[in-house]
Amino acid sequence: MSRKERYRLIAIFSFIILIIALGILFISLWNNFSLNPDINVDNTIYLFLLVILAAAISLFIVSLFQYYDMQSAEITFNEMEVSDNSHPADLKKSDGQEDLFFAPDIDIDDMALHIVPKIDYKESLEKYTERILQNMAREFSLILGVLYIKDEKTSLFQPISTYAWASDNPPASFHPGEGLNGQVAKSRVLLKVDNIPEGYIKVQSGLGTSSPHNLMIVPLLLNKEAIGIIELASFRELDKVTEWTIKNLSKIIANSIVTKLKIGQIIE
Repeated sequence: MSRKERYRLIAIFSFIILIIALGILFISLWNNFSLNPDINVDNTIYLFLLVILAAAISLFIVSLFQYYDMQSAEITFNEMEVSDNSHPADLKKSDGQEDLFFAPDIDIDDMALHIVPKIDYKESLEKYTERILQNMAREFSLILGVLYIKDEKTSLFQPISTYAWASDNPPASFHPGEGLNGQVAKSRVLLKVDNIPEGYIKVQSGLGTSSPHNLMIVPLLLNKEAIGIIELASFRELDKVTEWTIKNLSKIIANSIVTKLKIGQIIE
């Protein structure tokens, strides 16, 4: 039996007790004030009936409120489900606010087991984060990835690992506010760019050199502060579901990186 049904039954039961107690009280008072001298009702009975009445009324009111609160919560949840099951293409931005999107069929914790490796204290941070990028590339069909970590002393975001980086020169470091990555670090809001200019990013493979047209820059947040940035590129469109999934995975990734850093400091 659900909690809602249980509260409904308690409300019905307390209402029945309330009616019975009121009936007994009415009959007792009627007999007490009748002209029959042989009928004498003790005042203790009235006190007992008043206690039952007070308890029944309290139980009835509490149960009723609990039932309707749960009913309201269920209606709200059902409305949210209808909204969340809408196709991503149907979601529009309104009044300058970001869309609220929820992918109920995706288990983030389960996916994180495939994306975020178990921490090995012998493994370097570079290798550890590189494995994260490799797993993300495999899961989301990415063709390029760069992970930056913030230097707490200088506030400089430095590249710590890459995936499929073709250039001989490493990715450039940046401060908050510098370039697209810096803007994401400053605003702490995920940025998704479709149809990026030709040549902005070049990827080299056995098929030659080409440029992806979809870019996603994800802040790694801890206590509302950006401790890192992940820059991802893909040939295919990074849709709402992918955006929602990566955004939620980034929280777990941020925690794992901070844990890895702390373990490294303890060992040193």
